[in-house]
Amino acid sequence: MNGIRELIDGNKFEALYRSQAFFPKIRKTQRKEDISAISHAWLDLDINKIGEKRRLIKGDKSKGLPDRWVDNDHYRPDLFAEWQALDDAGKAEWLVQHCVTHEIPNPTEVVLSGGGAYLLWQFTDTVFISRRRKKAGHKNPPGNFVPKIARSYIDVIEDIHRNLRNRLDYLMADITPCSAQTVLRIPGSVNYKYSHLGHECRTAYFNQDNRYSSDDFKQLVLGVAPYQGAERYQQAKAIDAIRAKARKQGEKTYRDNALKWSQKASLKAENPGNDNVVPFPVKTSKNSPYRQSRRIISDLKTLARIRWGGIVMEGYRDMFCHIAVSMASAHFQNNPDELLPYVRRQMEDIVPSDYIQRHFDSDNMTSLKKLMTAGEAPVVKPGFCSWRYAYSIDRIIEKLAITEDEMKHLDCLVSKGIKRRRKNDSNRQKDEEKRRKAGAIVRESYEGKSLEKDKPWEIEGISRRTWYRRQKNQQKTVEYG
Repeated sequence: MNGIRELIDGNKFEALYRSQAFFPKIRKTQRKEDISAISHAWLDLDINKIGEKRRLIKGDKSKGLPDRWVDNDHYRPDLFAEWQALDDAGKAEWLVQHCVTHEIPNPTEVVLSGGGAYLLWQFTDTVFISRRRKKAGHKNPPGNFVPKIARSYIDVIEDIHRNLRNRLDYLMADITPCSAQTVLRIPGSVNYKYSHLGHECRTAYFNQDNRYSSDDFKQLVLGVAPYQGAERYQQAKAIDAIRAKARKQGEKTYRDNALKWSQKASLKAENPGNDNVVPFPVKTSKNSPYRQSRRIISDLKTLARIRWGGIVMEGYRDMFCHIAVSMASAHFQNNPDELLPYVRRQMEDIVPSDYIQRHFDSDNMTSLKKLMTAGEAPVVKPGFCSWRYAYSIDRIIEKLAITEDEMKHLDCLVSKGIKRRRKNDSNRQKDEEKRRKAGAIVRESYEGKSLEKDKPWEIEGISRRTWYRRQKNQQKTVEYG
């Protein structure tokens, strides 16, 4: 403060400001993305403006817009008179009382800045802002597109500032200092904005007991649960460890099941059924690789029957066979020599024998080589498989150009919307069966016997209310004789 006083007395600066956040670099204009830490919250009040009946809106000379005077919506002469009649201690107490009235935590410090005042709420813990470093080679997207990034405490502190401003808006709370990179006047400096003589910026109230942790203050102002950074970090680490363990276990289970299914595949029946798809041993899981391949091959046969009467048209035969080989590869990893003979038997019904003899093996030799060299495959991109062609259902639908009408007759090669509708219909049917078992009656049954359908009052030519009243009187006559 002595250094600041020397600067003021030497007339080197007309006004001195302090930033409300810590910046690791000194710039002429500080930027929000440079903030490294935040130690308190604040609110700026231009209370002197509530005594002005009209306010000046500055125009833009470059655009030819002149300055203009408009009515001040916050004109409150009664409040301004109260403010003017108080001394420094009274003004501080007056502001603290307004905070209590609007359920705002008591401020740590009240500073009278000359044209009004600003309030500070100090934190017991400094919040350090973590920054995401831009990866090497990463370029900004074209245009004005701003990508979504993780929400940091800078966004939270600005939400807190806006919430405090909205509560004390009638005291001309300034919207500009709601941003985290703004500055406010230093106590001890002189404000020459409203008078050539200047007004000294001074601290009128300070209570070190009114300090809050950042989490508690956020809960008090925004009404949300406190964010415990260390606890959340440990929880995230524990969740990541559980997921990594589950992935490893899943990979091991998949390899063990693939070996088991490939061993049992050699025991398949000589006379296969189910639309000539060779059945593997029945498993309880409905999403196992062998059952998934059976469903897709069955859908390929159904699609060939819908489009071409049963035989795949020339131009589509290589794609049909390639997809069948790719989907069946999942359970032939340990015996790849049996892959092509197995798929060849499945596709004999829909693919001509001359194509099977001449082109089937050569067209699918790459798939077989990938399967045979599975252990030698290098690391591949995420989402791809190193030892087989792994197509998703949506990709197969795209390659075969399957329409919505054709999906109605298929079991597996359908869009997500159709799957959702089928599931809803199945759930609706199950719920209806449960209601019937519980004794619920079909709506048509009890509505068919209701008076609303027969309408006896229309037959007798009287109103509905008269008919019910007569029925009630007849019932009383029978009861009491």
